[in-house]
Amino acid sequence: MADPTIQTFCCHNRIRSPPAIKLMSEFDTDGYIVVCLVSSVFGIAGAIYQIWIRHEDGPSYHAVRRVRGGMLTLSSQNIGRQIIVWLAVADLCASFGVFLRSALWKYIKNVLPPDSDVDDTTNVIFCAVSSAWIQYFYMCTWLWTLCYAINVRRQLGGARYALRTYHYYVWSISAVLTGIGVTVLYVPDADCHNVHEMATAYMRILPNYVMTYGPMIAVMIVNPVMYYQASREVDRQLVARFSQMSNTERDLMAKFKLKFSLINLVFYVCWLPNLVNGIVLWTMWYNLPYAMVVTVWYIMAITNPLQAFMNTLVYQKWNCRWRLRRQASTDSNADVRRRNRASVVSEGTPLLQPKAESPSTSSQQLHQPSVDLMPSPTRSINSCTLV
Repeated sequence: MADPTIQTFCCHNRIRSPPAIKLMSEFDTDGYIVVCLVSSVFGIAGAIYQIWIRHEDGPSYHAVRRVRGGMLTLSSQNIGRQIIVWLAVADLCASFGVFLRSALWKYIKNVLPPDSDVDDTTNVIFCAVSSAWIQYFYMCTWLWTLCYAINVRRQLGGARYALRTYHYYVWSISAVLTGIGVTVLYVPDADCHNVHEMATAYMRILPNYVMTYGPMIAVMIVNPVMYYQASREVDRQLVARFSQMSNTERDLMAKFKLKFSLINLVFYVCWLPNLVNGIVLWTMWYNLPYAMVVTVWYIMAITNPLQAFMNTLVYQKWNCRWRLRRQASTDSNADVRRRNRASVVSEGTPLLQPKAESPSTSSQQLHQPSVDLMPSPTRSINSCTLV
């Protein structure tokens, strides 16, 4: 799991603080380690599926590349797919870190710094490096999750960032925040348990919590806002294109809202226990409810690595064909609506695609199976996937 508390366990334990010793003894049990191993295996499997096994219908990667101003760029749909892939890459690295650390703790005893005054530099270095690795890549997954929401919102508004812009922000911000938190915690002597005053604890330990939980809380707040705005924009575009809200449009809107809600739900399920753990430790350190803390730790050991597995369920193509089948009708109004929809699709830019593009680009996108909004019995509307 990714939690600043584990990083404090990596410090020299010469003070033998009773709360810290009791928590470390629970953390290093075989049961906890096995839970981490199993959940990390599922996380690795989910990440591998997203990166190498999952296949998309429609044009290939090279088919959606096009020349614009002498530079090769990616379509909006493929940028969303690439963000998902890089989210899975970060999840893969983090889950592998959890698996490796847990395996070494399982089969190589005394990996945690011992409760003694002897020199344990090797244990401290291994524990600190492995924990920093896991924290860094999980922080990257939080920021990639945020980037996906930003990409959806900007794509609906007719604008987007280049993929390399997301790369710059995600990897650099994660490195800076992780580096600051770890440096303040371990430099110069990795003796973070040696805090006799609350002010010292705030200066030595609290920065790492802030650097870790800050991005997590930001995603928890910003992502629901982004997806709420995206849902309103989809609603507005559907009404603007079809001048009404029939059952077909309502079903499509329900599909969008369900996917947005599940993406937010998965993130909260995976990371809310970490936030609860941090609040409990900082508010009840001298009177800790150990049973509650250990229970939350086991939940974190399950949900943190499983983020990659659960992402495969929400970041995927959803076939909307079954929702868009319509019964044949002799009603003249139904015929008029079908003709209007056909003309709208052929004249305007598709929903979820940039509004201001060249005619050649628009015509190319109209042939992609992910942007056709005309509800016909033989075509599926895959634009609701937003990937």
